[in-house]
Amino acid sequence: MKKIQKGNTTIVIHSHLADLDKEEQKSWFTTEWANNNKVLKAIVEAAVACEIEEDE
Repeated sequence: MKKIQKGNTTIVIHSHLADLDKEEQKSWFTTEWANNNKVLKAIVEAAVACEIEEDE
């Protein structure tokens, strides 16, 4: 678990990924993408869809 304070908001991340450094995160992401992790791909698809909506 990792806590981040932004102004009056406390963000709590319940993921082991938050505890990894940038290279470890990149390695995990690459491995999981290659393994066709459906949850990861759905999250990426949702993020891309939000980005496209903002551009329109």
